[in-house]
Amino acid sequence: MKRVLVACGTALATSTVVAKKIEQIASDNGIECQIIQAKVADAVKKAEEFQPDLIVCTCALDAAVDIPVINGRAFLTGINVSNITQELIAILSEK
Repeated sequence: MKRVLVACGTALATSTVVAKKIEQIASDNGIECQIIQAKVADAVKKAEEFQPDLIVCTCALDAAVDIPVINGRAFLTGINVSNITQELIAILSEK
């Protein structure tokens, strides 16, 4: 099972929308996925605890992490969403 941390400014509405879209994309592609949400200010600490395979942020993550990070704004705006979706699937499909 893959783990995804979705981070936004407050860990409320925006991250919920993005988390639901990621959940649907994972399901459509046969990928088992556990998703948690966090405030971007808490993302690094949450990542240390949750050990995600991927972090999806809707705002800038101002910290260096050894985990792939995807800009999740495309899931909100629709701009460049197919490229970001393919990147998401590629990362979550890795063994």
